[in-house]
Amino acid sequence: MRLLQTVITTAILFLISLTSQAQQFIGISTRDYAAIQQMPTNPAWVAASSNGMEIMLFSASAMAGNNAFSFDKNYLFNGFNGNAIEDSTYIRYKTKNTKHLWANIDIVGPSVSYTYKDIHHVGIFTRCRQIVRGGNISERAFDIIGQETPNSLYGQNIGFNNAGFTTHTFSEIGFTYGRILKNDYYNVMRGGVSVKFLMGFVAGSIYTNDIHYQRKDADTIGEIQGDLTMLYSYNIGAFIDGNAQNDLTSWFNRGGKWGLGLDIGWQYEYHPDGNPNHPTPYMYSVYASLTDIGGIGYVADRGSGTYDVRINQIDTSTLVKYDYEEIYQFTERLQKDSILSTPSSVEKFRVGLPTALRFGGDYNMSEKVNVAANVLLNLRGNGGDIYKPAYVNYFNITPSFGGKNLKLSIPFSLTGFQTFTIGAAVRFGPFFIGSSSVFSTLASRKVRNFDMYAGLIWKFRKDFNGYF
Repeated sequence: MRLLQTVITTAILFLISLTSQAQQFIGISTRDYAAIQQMPTNPAWVAASSNGMEIMLFSASAMAGNNAFSFDKNYLFNGFNGNAIEDSTYIRYKTKNTKHLWANIDIVGPSVSYTYKDIHHVGIFTRCRQIVRGGNISERAFDIIGQETPNSLYGQNIGFNNAGFTTHTFSEIGFTYGRILKNDYYNVMRGGVSVKFLMGFVAGSIYTNDIHYQRKDADTIGEIQGDLTMLYSYNIGAFIDGNAQNDLTSWFNRGGKWGLGLDIGWQYEYHPDGNPNHPTPYMYSVYASLTDIGGIGYVADRGSGTYDVRINQIDTSTLVKYDYEEIYQFTERLQKDSILSTPSSVEKFRVGLPTALRFGGDYNMSEKVNVAANVLLNLRGNGGDIYKPAYVNYFNITPSFGGKNLKLSIPFSLTGFQTFTIGAAVRFGPFFIGSSSVFSTLASRKVRNFDMYAGLIWKFRKDFNGYF
């Protein structure tokens, strides 16, 4: 099924070009990294900055990964120069797991948090994100993605169910309010909420509820039957041209509307030496949040819609999209050839935010040793007419060592509940840098997940100027 195969292959090319871009700041989750760092992912943390104002100059995070391919490390860091050769520069994972890919960029711009009259905790943050997600490809369907159909599959019926690919780029301005819900000096409970004003840049999705493919021989497709939904904004072209550098230019070419988003968070700390006269360190903390409730509307570009696909005995070259063709020109050509039906009328579509449930906790084993655990669960399922953009699920445990001005963290992460990685993060004064996969990348010849992040945060305590 070349139409879906072309999009999935393009998605993979986009993914592997993101060798230093991604998501989530995995491994930085405790209050020592400044409460404002956690404000976009749990608004309750804004109420943890009661001892002064915090300013985030910037932070950036990026993650790319998949459970379908791994790439030679040298080939990866040389920018994918040269031909990709199976079993040399890359390996296909021929396992029974459903195949997925993901890539996320998260840039938080100037942000500030402040406490008014020791009661009202407020914050403002700016943020821009690109979320890419694709897959739900079965083991058998994966055998025809990115390569010639094996002879053994000629005449076999291969199905794609609830499969597709989506890219979504948007920005937001968040207004956070938090309060201390309880404080008896031993037990401290905080709550917070963020209301976010959203601006959509670009979105595009290809999705099938159910489509079946049968290859007759090397040059002929025997049959393709099913449904195919394509929804995209007018500026999607830069995201499917195979050159990831063009993607960033589209961040300044808005094709979406305004929207609203909501985050809700809660956090609790236990202080064994509660003292009303001065702050005391906490022994452990637990926290949870529900983030990215909401969505953004887009005007559908020409060619968007749901198609009935009814193909019998056709040359494979007929389904190749030419480089000079726009998407709508490609689909109109297929309609003229009676390969695609006239689509149902679609004038607008809506892309939901990557709604997620986040929860975790941390324990101070000593003054300079902390252990944290965090879980992110994607709450965006698939169905309807769009492949939902979402973050990848993960579980993480991070021991940290050091004091207020210098700290080393070693995150152990299970991404997608399939891929195990070991990373490192360092905070030196107001600056931090890290990766949840750096040690795994250095120790292995093959790489299928990679991320990194960095930021600069200044924390002003009430009793003196400066950081910590």
